[in-house]
Amino acid sequence: MIIHALKARPGLTQFVKFCIVGLSSTVIDFTIYNILLSVGLSTPLALTCSFIAGLANGFYWNRRWTFRAVGGDTRKQGSKFLASNSIGWLLNLTVTTLALVLAAHWHLTKAHHTPQETLNLVLFRAANDGQGFSRLALNAAKACATLVVTTWNFTAAKFFTFKD
Repeated sequence: MIIHALKARPGLTQFVKFCIVGLSSTVIDFTIYNILLSVGLSTPLALTCSFIAGLANGFYWNRRWTFRAVGGDTRKQGSKFLASNSIGWLLNLTVTTLALVLAAHWHLTKAHHTPQETLNLVLFRAANDGQGFSRLALNAAKACATLVVTTWNFTAAKFFTFKD
């Protein structure tokens, strides 16, 4: 029944494939993010490096499998993918930061900081310097961002990057 429903709706099939690719990219992204936080990189730098790794995975599999756009110009598609995902990266950083600011403001974390202090911690401190957020808080904030970015990235990939 599910297979029949997917075959009847090609857009839904693409979205499911996109989510599968996205899940693999998310695993890569979160793994690298946590490794980089463990070695003391700041949140923005860790987010950027891990996002690029997930981005490379996503481009390869979405181009080949989700949208079957291997006949198109790789450089043109790659440029479009990079441009649209740069917006995704900005959304990722913005939503992650906003989630941490709100979590601190609402006292949902052990770190009780003002919004300005939270911004300084997120943007300029290493993750393991003892004054920042717990790994759970950092990953929860990144998970919130992932939900927003997935919606943006699918829309951009379908209607801009790999448009027929």
